Amino acid sequence: MNLRRRLSTLVLATTLGIAGNFPATAQDQPKSGGTLRYAVSDDPADFDCHSANHFAALMRLAPHYSTLLRFKPGAYPEIDGDLAENWQADPAALTYTFKLRPDVKFHDGTQLTAKDVAATYERLAFPPKGVVSERIEAFRQIAKIEAVDDTTVRFTLKAWDTSVLGTFASPWNCVYSAALLASDPDYPKRKVMGSGPYKFDDFVSGSVWKASRFDGYFRQGQPYLDALESYTMEGPAVANAIQAGQVATDFRGVSPASAERLKGAMGEGVTVNSGPSLTHFLVTFNSTKPPFDDERVRRALNLAIDRWGAAKALGTTTEMRFPGGIFMPGGAFASSDEELKQFTGFGADIEASRVEARRLLKEAGQENLTFDLTVRNGPPIVVDFGVFLIDQWRQIGVTANNHVVETPPWAAAINSGDFQAITDIYSALREEPTEQMTKYVSYDQSARSAGRFTDRELDGLWVKQTTETDAAKRKELLRAFEKRLYEKSYSLPVVWLERDVAMASSLKGWTFSPSNFLYLDQSSTWLAE
Repeated sequence: MNLRRRLSTLVLATTLGIAGNFPATAQDQPKSGGTLRYAVSDDPADFDCHSANHFAALMRLAPHYSTLLRFKPGAYPEIDGDLAENWQADPAALTYTFKLRPDVKFHDGTQLTAKDVAATYERLAFPPKGVVSERIEAFRQIAKIEAVDDTTVRFTLKAWDTSVLGTFASPWNCVYSAALLASDPDYPKRKVMGSGPYKFDDFVSGSVWKASRFDGYFRQGQPYLDALESYTMEGPAVANAIQAGQVATDFRGVSPASAERLKGAMGEGVTVNSGPSLTHFLVTFNSTKPPFDDERVRRALNLAIDRWGAAKALGTTTEMRFPGGIFMPGGAFASSDEELKQFTGFGADIEASRVEARRLLKEAGQENLTFDLTVRNGPPIVVDFGVFLIDQWRQIGVTANNHVVETPPWAAAINSGDFQAITDIYSALREEPTEQMTKYVSYDQSARSAGRFTDRELDGLWVKQTTETDAAKRKELLRAFEKRLYEKSYSLPVVWLERDVAMASSLKGWTFSPSNFLYLDQSSTWLAE
């Protein structure tokens, strides 16, 4: 089945409730009790959702917090209320007004009100000095936030932007206590206290994170589980633990080989959900540091990468399955394969591309280029991606040294610019260009953009497409953005992933989607055992 067909099948299956473990039907009612044990590949750098930049942090933190809106379980990508009971959009007044549930308590017993939501979004959109809002560009259209009364919060925009509704549903926007923020704006780094379905109990670095049911949770009857335990493990150890019954799953997923092994070993005891992922791997150059301040060098390294061959070779043993640009291949906004092949770095004739790459390096005086490639020591596939890049560049005479570091120093390098070239992962919540392009605009426009470059032409195309209502014209702007990005080669999208989530068949009520970030609060999951 080709990718475009698989995407259509996934959307249909999600709509009909036949792909993945969805909320129970009348014939399959949720059962209360039990402890869900699952794997997470890494520890969080700290406990602040707003500054976190990798999925492992959210897998630990999401069960403890509520958000204003959410992606509805069992109905991806439909959005419904979480803290909000309902909302009104007023394009003429440029406002979104949310009416909150009146019965929400924080884990410390205090009442959650509109003041808490307003204080949270003030921190996200207008962070005080010293506070990092990792996704600050998502709030660029917000001009004003006000708590109208205890149960009403209103956002006034600078310009009308329908994509902002999905921003309010982001699981990264954990709602914090206004009172605690007033006493210490940095408290979320050290203290886990929200209004989500589970209370934080304990964390042992490198080992286990423990949480227990919050009996005061505002959704009647939820959560179903007594407790959560997430264990730090990765690679083959995850599949071994699933097979042994030590953990039920890793919600991020397993390798295709591990999924097949588990199906063979466990039979009906395991369920495997598969589909295209909104995650891709990229490599970014620090454009402020020689020789990467030279466009010819960056472009040469781009031309050397055989993306089409990579998908064939890597896709047989890893989740790296689909060559693509900055939009999910086969999706609503992606370039077709034929369009991609016209862009720098995506040509079908890799030998011709590498001849041009060598020419550019010679012209730039960098025939014997050597540099460090910083790679995060996360799941094995991440390290595999770094090895793949090094091999590709070796074929044009370039020596890249594989500098593998743990997640905290890798994240610090991304944020500080202390790298020459660095591998990166970008996972989106949904197919929305405004969100997906933030990885590839100027650094002063988006904290997600690691390349330290300034390109006002790219920035202008990004902003212009946000307000373009004609679908065809919007796609023209997206193609223009891609063309310039790949020519300039600041950051290089290389390959997109497939998601294979293997879980014990006893685990119910969880929703499979293309995003690693969704349905992690475990409010609707339960154990049929």
